[in-house]
Amino acid sequence: MANLAVILKKMGKSVTGCDIEEEFITDKLLKDNKIDWTVGFDQDNIPKDTDLIVYSAAHGGTNNPLIVEAIKNKVNVISQAQLLGELMNEFENKIAVCGCHGKTTTSSLLVYALNSLKQRPSYLVGVPFFSGHQGGDFQKKKYFVVEADEYGVNPPTDKTPKFNLLNPNYIIATNIDFDHPDVYEDIEETKEAFKKFFGDKKLIANIDDPNLVQCIDISKAITYGESEKADYQIINYKISEEETTFKIKNVGEFKISLFGKHNIFNATAVIVQLLELGFKTDEIKKALIGFTGAERRFEQVYFQNNIYLFDDYAHHPAEITATINAAKGRFKKRRIIVIFQPHTYSRTKNLLKEFGESLSLADICLILPIFASARENSKDFKVTSQDIVREIKDSLYKDGPYFGSTEQLIDRLNGILKQGDVVFTMGAGDVYKLKSELIKIINHKSQITNKSQILNLKLKIERNKNLNQFNTLKTNSV
Repeated sequence: MANLAVILKKMGKSVTGCDIEEEFITDKLLKDNKIDWTVGFDQDNIPKDTDLIVYSAAHGGTNNPLIVEAIKNKVNVISQAQLLGELMNEFENKIAVCGCHGKTTTSSLLVYALNSLKQRPSYLVGVPFFSGHQGGDFQKKKYFVVEADEYGVNPPTDKTPKFNLLNPNYIIATNIDFDHPDVYEDIEETKEAFKKFFGDKKLIANIDDPNLVQCIDISKAITYGESEKADYQIINYKISEEETTFKIKNVGEFKISLFGKHNIFNATAVIVQLLELGFKTDEIKKALIGFTGAERRFEQVYFQNNIYLFDDYAHHPAEITATINAAKGRFKKRRIIVIFQPHTYSRTKNLLKEFGESLSLADICLILPIFASARENSKDFKVTSQDIVREIKDSLYKDGPYFGSTEQLIDRLNGILKQGDVVFTMGAGDVYKLKSELIKIINHKSQITNKSQILNLKLKIERNKNLNQFNTLKTNSV
């Protein structure tokens, strides 16, 4: 919604908004673009000359009191998804990036590359900022890139997949998974939604994803992956602490500042799309350089005295697995510590076993209470974060303690953190807000370590001094 507000402002519209009183990662984006908003959903917060009110599924959707009053007073009302679909029709090349995992990184990298290629695309992706760019922009009308969301327009009232309101020329599909149990019954219903979205559009698809392959016509799609059947086959990849290199058979070698096998796939999807748009391999190679990721996607928050702090939006077991494996691939000799905050009761309930399996990949995992969706009532669910802990301990014999408060968690981390560790805050809630407290611990550990080093050095000097005195005494005696 914030990125959409930025686009409309850049199109010359007068934009304001309403929200709850809570600090959020989009606040800086809105302030940077001089977009004001008010707290609360009272009708008086809306300017008298308002032409259009845009709503999302958050805070009640069409049941929000402000929307109810607007409809009663015959003010034009439209969903965010519908407005985005209408907006896209203004552009020549409309590229939608869909998938249950990886679409933010993929769409952000595509935008970054198009900007590097001097194309000045217009776009809307799922983060406030990425690699020096903001998450939404209105530039030229040749390209429009959008992160296509499979979530419902306004659950439970309207479960129409939001991407069904889009009409792209190209679709990049990264994968299909069961991620929204409050919208879809199961994976089969999820796949049907994607099939409908694909239709007869020009599709660039990950051939290595089994669910996705079941939903496409391989003979018509442009495919990428490690499979020998892929039109663009990924081969010979190498991941170090500094960079990732990989080859696409019969195309060339590429270098990115992203990590993990999943990001090699995301980057390949972008390369394929750019090749399909007519760009040359050598210019694409250069266009990828400098992209360090999207906000809250394997985002390096802090590094001090050999301790890393990262933040990641991973909230589904498949995403957790991908992020931890990427961290282990990049940092082969370091401990990976994950501070995880589950998001939504429905997702936790439906994927309990999978959460246990994915979190077991970390060397240490510390788990916070479930961060509920505004669309959920916690009283309707019996599941808790402790159930995830039990899955980890009972099934996989891993140490994954639950903490009812951030204070308890901070205290525990303070006792186990050591130099060389890699710490992740992980989840789609507000776990990222812990960063200031975690930085204090990291700095404190550094001070302790430095003091210990000084003490050890003093002891070593003292031992050497005593040894020299003993040797002198021994020589004189002889």
